[in-house]
Amino acid sequence: PVSSGSGICSPFAAMPKDEADKMKDEGKDEGEKKPEDEEKKVDPLTAAMNELKNAMQTMEKAVSSKESRFMSRVIRQVTKLRRMLSKTMLSQGIETYVPADSPVREQMISFLSKIDEPMQVEETPSTTPPKEGDKMETEEEKEKSEEEKAKEKELAAWHKKMLGVPEAEVFVQLLVTIYLLDKKAYEDEIACASSLIQRAQSFNRRTMDQLLSRGYFYWARGIELTGRSSQVRNELLAAYRTAALKHDQVGQATLLNLLLRNYLEFNLYEQADTLMRRTEFPEGDASNNQLARYLYYTGRIKAVQLEYTDAFRNLQQAARKAPQQSALGFRKTVYKFSIVVQLLLGEIPDRSTLSQKGMVGALKPYLDISQAVRVGDLEAFHKAMQEHAETFKADKTYSLIVRLRHNVIKTGLKKINTAYSKIQLQDVCEKLGLDSVEDTEFIVAKCIQDAVIDATVNHATQTMMSKANLDVYATAEPQMQLHKRVAFCLDMHNQAVKAMRYAENAKAEWESAEERRERLKQEEEMMNEMDEEEF
Repeated sequence: PVSSGSGICSPFAAMPKDEADKMKDEGKDEGEKKPEDEEKKVDPLTAAMNELKNAMQTMEKAVSSKESRFMSRVIRQVTKLRRMLSKTMLSQGIETYVPADSPVREQMISFLSKIDEPMQVEETPSTTPPKEGDKMETEEEKEKSEEEKAKEKELAAWHKKMLGVPEAEVFVQLLVTIYLLDKKAYEDEIACASSLIQRAQSFNRRTMDQLLSRGYFYWARGIELTGRSSQVRNELLAAYRTAALKHDQVGQATLLNLLLRNYLEFNLYEQADTLMRRTEFPEGDASNNQLARYLYYTGRIKAVQLEYTDAFRNLQQAARKAPQQSALGFRKTVYKFSIVVQLLLGEIPDRSTLSQKGMVGALKPYLDISQAVRVGDLEAFHKAMQEHAETFKADKTYSLIVRLRHNVIKTGLKKINTAYSKIQLQDVCEKLGLDSVEDTEFIVAKCIQDAVIDATVNHATQTMMSKANLDVYATAEPQMQLHKRVAFCLDMHNQAVKAMRYAENAKAEWESAEERRERLKQEEEMMNEMDEEEF
């Protein structure tokens, strides 16, 4: 029967009360079981070992085919593996992929033994005695067990094969180095990275180049965190010479960035500029992230050397080539320098640049400076500088922002020149907030000489007289802007052509549609993982 208080008929209304209650209880049980199934998760240790196995399989393919792009995939997988690293996982990795007679095996085990971390135990399925109704399934279980035994034999044979691959041993040592760095065991991390470099150099194999470059990166990073960066400059220079003699382009790119970072850390801009001009960055085999770092360092050097146009172009390219979904800290740093250099060029950055997601707070001081430069308010500029002086010094942009005072004055003069056909220099001095009329006279004369404003100064009457404003389309400015945009498009096209990979035997080997789909799927997954790579 329908209840008198509502017009909705219950689904259990036509059933007897006992059956309705039973149906409701069963529904509740089913509803309670669903979350339990959803909560089932893969064991973290098992997932980590499976990911390590996938990386080793890709490495085996790289070693057998001598293709550097497969080794690049292995290096990109380090980012995902880094989140899964644990003491137990690395211990199993050493036991599985590092030979017992390896000289670095005991060293890695001793490093891991110093880390205090609860050991993870791999979950094993509970065994229950078979029931009478399960006797029919014994034959199927036997077949499954035979298949599992065959798979285990294949896996054991593959593990035995990987023990003879030195790249697998060095890769495990690289993971141990990263783990020690994350646990802030810097001295052990430096020793492990140094051992990795020596071990990789002893094999003298080209497939070791990318692993060796990562070893140098983490070795330098550990030394930088201990405050001894000035002591390793000669070693980095020697390593760069060796990489250049061996035509190791990946190593050259990594070591060149480490040297530039080392020089900039101690404000040695002249030495960094000399190194930059006497070397050439190998864009062929270098990763996109290394290229982004190089463009950022060169942009900073050129900004200090007053080459603002080249500096702004390099910083813009560094921001474009950086991962857009991660590396937020790197992109913040790049945009800080890019905004200051753009202001030094006499341009005002877009509001969208200063209000990007995740960067609003970090770029707030630069927004205040940009607003002062845009308006030409010298008082607001000095106030913003005093308020955010410590932030600018920490970001190492203070010396560049000091130069913006002249730009603020130029912007203010442009506005005054547009608004007034004739004005006293005393009034100009008051509007700009300058110290004296004499300084104002010299500044106005310099701006007229530099073609910042189109005006004349009458020194006898202490006045500035503006000339009639010309139509911008009657000048060469539109042609210069068009040329600038066409040059940018052509440069982007050339970079795209260089970045393309061409098959060596395109006519001899044609892949099937299924192989092509599988290859495109793998490349798409790798491209997604590239964005998460650390900086």
